[in-house]
Amino acid sequence: MEKRLGRGLGSLLGQPAVVEAETRPFELRVDEIRPNRYQPRSVFDPEALAELTSSIRQHGVLQPIAVRPTATGYELISGERRWRAAQAAGLRVIPVVVRKDVGDAQMLELALVENVQRQDLDAIERARGYQQMIEQLGITQDEVARKVGLKRATVTNHLRLLDLPAEIQEAVSRGLLSMGHARAMIGITGAGAPQALLERIVRDDLSVRQVEELVRQAVRPASPAASATVPSVPPAWIKSIEERLRNALGTKIALRNGSGYRGQVVIEYFGREDLDRLVDVLAPEAKL
Repeated sequence: MEKRLGRGLGSLLGQPAVVEAETRPFELRVDEIRPNRYQPRSVFDPEALAELTSSIRQHGVLQPIAVRPTATGYELISGERRWRAAQAAGLRVIPVVVRKDVGDAQMLELALVENVQRQDLDAIERARGYQQMIEQLGITQDEVARKVGLKRATVTNHLRLLDLPAEIQEAVSRGLLSMGHARAMIGITGAGAPQALLERIVRDDLSVRQVEELVRQAVRPASPAASATVPSVPPAWIKSIEERLRNALGTKIALRNGSGYRGQVVIEYFGREDLDRLVDVLAPEAKL
């Protein structure tokens, strides 16, 4: 499992005893606060946000959010979920800690640390956050890794995901692909090949190892003129029949059609009880 960030928000935001005059909580109007422009999270889980809103409506905001003053009001440093939930709950004010000593160079780091420690970003959001740190803070991958307490290889592996086509990145964000699946697809090229492989992974529930093998086959040309492609995607009628059989039998089905409509229907089972169930469905015994 990936190592979590090594430093807590306490160490990054400072101890109250050091800057007591600035960090004593007080209340601000919710509409005086604007979001953190460096926020790496682009999607907030609606269900989780609704649960937090319900809790805040009942108990209030128990932990102050952190903000910094600006020329026109205040900007969030951390606590955007609580701020959003407070708005949804109809609160007019929210407890805050004001930090005057937090510059632009710290904002992204603080937002990323809070999100990864408290509610995980998906792999693409995390990669974009690391990329923001590199571009906006002018630091290297090594420095990013040190700041967030991870190995450099972990940061590099995330950043490589940003080289994937947009549809593959979206599939990772939606949870259709794991980071392992996405990393295995990085070597795929050719018009439509990544999308074709994505469809096959989702349809056949392929493991990461199976995807790695497909990619190896795809990028190993059979002749000097061969181009990198993925094994062909079955036509729509095969997918439709597989889906009907899958729904009827409640298990994985593969229809392998050859020339002259000769082929195989492969039915998977997972244990003796599952086999007995399939036999009863396909060939029920006559009952007196």
